[in-house]
This record gives sequence, C-alpha cells and structure tokens, in this order.
Amino acid sequence: MEYENIGFGEFLAARLKEKGLSLKKISEITGITPSHLESMLRDGFETMPSAPYLRGYLLRLGKTLDFNGEEWWTKVKERVPVKNSGKLDLLPANRFIKKAPTGILWGSLVALIVIVYLAFQFPHIFGKPSLAITFPAGNPFTTASNTLMFSGTVKNADALALNGDPILVNPDGTWQKGVLLDGGVNTFQISAKKFLGGETSVMAQVIYEAPATSSTSTGAQPAVHFETSTPATGTFFQ
Repeated sequence: MEYENIGFGEFLAARLKEKGLSLKKISEITGITPSHLESMLRDGFETMPSAPYLRGYLLRLGKTLDFNGEEWWTKVKERVPVKNSGKLDLLPANRFIKKAPTGILWGSLVALIVIVYLAFQFPHIFGKPSLAITFPAGNPFTTASNTLMFSGTVKNADALALNGDPILVNPDGTWQKGVLLDGGVNTFQISAKKFLGGETSVMAQVIYEAPATSSTSTGAQPAVHFETSTPATGTFFQ
C-alpha cells in the first residue's frame, strides 16, 4: 500500500502538495468542509462524523487526488476508533452528488417541448402560403362583361390581396373578389403573405371584349306631293 508507514494526515498533505491544491480548493472540489479537512491533516478522526460520512470523505478525496480511498478507509479503521464503524457502513445515498434543481429540470422539459412543437410547426409558421384561383379557370380569360368575380382558395396565409386591395378570407380558406374591367387586357396579381414566412403570388389576365353596338336601319323616305295650280296631269316630286 502506498505510504505504508505514515498516517493519513501526512499522506494527504503530500498529495495536496503534489497536485498543487490548497485546502480551500480541495474543499470546493469535494464538498468536504475545511474544518473536517484540517482534522484529517491532524489525523484527528475522533472529531470526524460517523463512519459512513468519513468513508465517503476518503472515497471522494481518493477520486480527486488519485489514490485508493477504500484502502485508506480500511487502514484508518484499524488505527483509530471511528464512530459507529462496521463492515456494512455505507455512505448515505447521493451524499456528494449534486442534485439538479427542480426548476432547471422543469425548464429543460419545457424547452424540449417547445423545440418539438417548433419542429412540427416550422412549415406552418415560416413556410409559404398555398394559393389557387378556382374562377376564372382560363388564363387569359375572355369575357363580354365588364365585371368579374374572382374566387379561389388559400391556406397558411396571414393576408390576401388583389392588386394591393385586401381580400376577406372565409374560415374554410375560400375567398371571392369582384373587379371592374377595362376594355382589352386586364392584369391582376393575387398575393398571399405570411407574417414570418414567405409570399405566394398568382398572375391572372382577363380580356374584356365589349359586345358590338347594333345599328338601326331606316326605311325609305315617304313620298312628298307638291300641289300646284297645274291640273292633275301636272308633275309630282318625291
């Protein structure tokens, strides 16, 4: 056994010197109070706590200072009286294990739940909207009416507009928007936007062809009879 002929106090002082550790530092590392460490340096085990705690101190010091704490525990019991010592003496469970605060555990659990939620909701929160025009079906679309009712569906959008004019979206995602048409080609842009996501736009062209105006045919002018002093055989003008 290492340092066979010396007491634990002398051995502990030598190990601290070899490791370059102060009494205060080893107390911070192991959780053993400075007063108990000072007692060990004096081999004053009679003032130390009962066997389970003393054994735990030696095991903790052995782990930190690279020596066999169990061997020194056997050696100490043989040399000095230890309170309540016995073969079945055990250190109380988790005596030197730092317990994670309950708040940290709950915080970690909440953070994990949030991460999982965001992983599933990421496409919905940050993705692009889905937009479709159901009427008119053609693009370009030709009509003889100067008014047209657009209709369609939209999903995952926070705002919808036609040429910048807001469109009211129904709870089921359907929408309608009436427009006035000018003669010729009319171009419309329907845009769906998300607050934190992207934008989806659809272009539609509508050709308004006004019906031709029908002309009214006039009949022949009625004959005009001019009466003169000339007898009935005279001349008539029409």
